Amino acid sequence: MLNPPSKQLIKLSNEEYTRYSKQLILENIGLEGQKRLKKAKVLVIGAGGLGCPAMIYLIISGIGCIGIIDQDIVESSNLNRQILYSKQDITKFKVSSAKQKLEEINNNCIIIEHNYNLNNQNSLEIISYYDVIIDTTDNFKIRYMIDQTCFQLNKIHVYGAIDKFEGQIGIFNYKSGIRYENLYPPKSILENRTCNISGIMGVTSGYIGILQATETIKIILGLNKKCKNFILLCNILNMKIKEKKIYTKKYNLGEIRKTNTKIKQNEKISKKQLKFFKNKTLIVDIRKENEFQNKHIKQSINIPLIKFKFYKTMRFLLSNTSKRILIIYCETMERSIIASYFLKNYNIKHYIIKKNTEVIKRIY
Repeated sequence: MLNPPSKQLIKLSNEEYTRYSKQLILENIGLEGQKRLKKAKVLVIGAGGLGCPAMIYLIISGIGCIGIIDQDIVESSNLNRQILYSKQDITKFKVSSAKQKLEEINNNCIIIEHNYNLNNQNSLEIISYYDVIIDTTDNFKIRYMIDQTCFQLNKIHVYGAIDKFEGQIGIFNYKSGIRYENLYPPKSILENRTCNISGIMGVTSGYIGILQATETIKIILGLNKKCKNFILLCNILNMKIKEKKIYTKKYNLGEIRKTNTKIKQNEKISKKQLKFFKNKTLIVDIRKENEFQNKHIKQSINIPLIKFKFYKTMRFLLSNTSKRILIIYCETMERSIIASYFLKNYNIKHYIIKKNTEVIKRIY
């Protein structure tokens, strides 16, 4: 429960009693729950595809104060998913247009405009005012800043991300639980994939944005039963929803058994030499499944990069490389470097097949 009963007097107007009448009769909300919603202050960072649906459902639920931070203007390409805006809003600032539309929906809510980007100079001052922080950005640098500031100020961080027909949502820094950096460790060289690059359907952003609003409301009401230390993965094409456990710290995997080879720390192996070790290697192709099926190295196995953040994957690689040499393959070095970072975190020795070369270089 974010806002337990206090001596502060929170009253509902007659209009609010009528507006929220269907919520007030719910056993898990009632009058006290509605007062908690009215008392809550929520900051939405990013007034785009995730932020718009999130703000709509926050304001119709009766959240008392919503802050919006964004410096962008409305563009025509935004209209397929950023549902607070219309053609008349093009070239206007998003925060101003969003505030106008939200006040038309429910003028009982205080809307605070932050018509600038979040940065190291203003993040502490802005975030400190709010109870829950909803991260709807698509920039890793900003996400890490939000993560660090929320941790420093002990603020709850509701994260959402989308890519094409997939999305994920997580609740960070909640009751001493996981942080964003536990999902994506810093310096993992992750690629910013915006909607302009990868494409997006409006229903995907709407779905994830509504989930972010839902989890925020549940936190305020104290209804979260199983949100701690989990990431929710959603695919709207096959309508599969999965929960993935995320750990706050690395597991103690014990001492790493040394490989039974004569390869030195910085030695390079040619493909001709690789054939000599053919029964002592584990070649892992980290590309997506469709890329692997199209063409791959003989006797290699496919573990897509996205699975490297899970402990189950690290455990599998550890148990299968005690007497074999782990070799990572991808057509792009960027993905190989990210995979290498995760492996280093677990002290798993490995090599990378360098792009467009005939050598394999020892990375760890």
